[in-house]
Amino acid sequence: MVFLKTLLIILLVYFAIKLMAKYFGPLLLKYIFKKVQKNMENQFNPNQTEEKKDTRKSKKTYNRKSKDDKVGEYIDYEEIE
Repeated sequence: MVFLKTLLIILLVYFAIKLMAKYFGPLLLKYIFKKVQKNMENQFNPNQTEEKKDTRKSKKTYNRKSKDDKVGEYIDYEEIE
């Protein structure tokens, strides 16, 4: 009698897991794929989110640098014959 109870419990657990996998499996896979896709996008475009945040700062510093910095010295070369 104990063997039959154990066998029945094992079969019920097996079918319950199979039924749950049928309904919740696709939802779980969609969640996992979305998570992986976000991670891959962040890996290939890590500066995209930082650029959006730092656009104001970079424009201000760029304008200051272009006005204050000198391009360099002009050197006049003579040809030697």
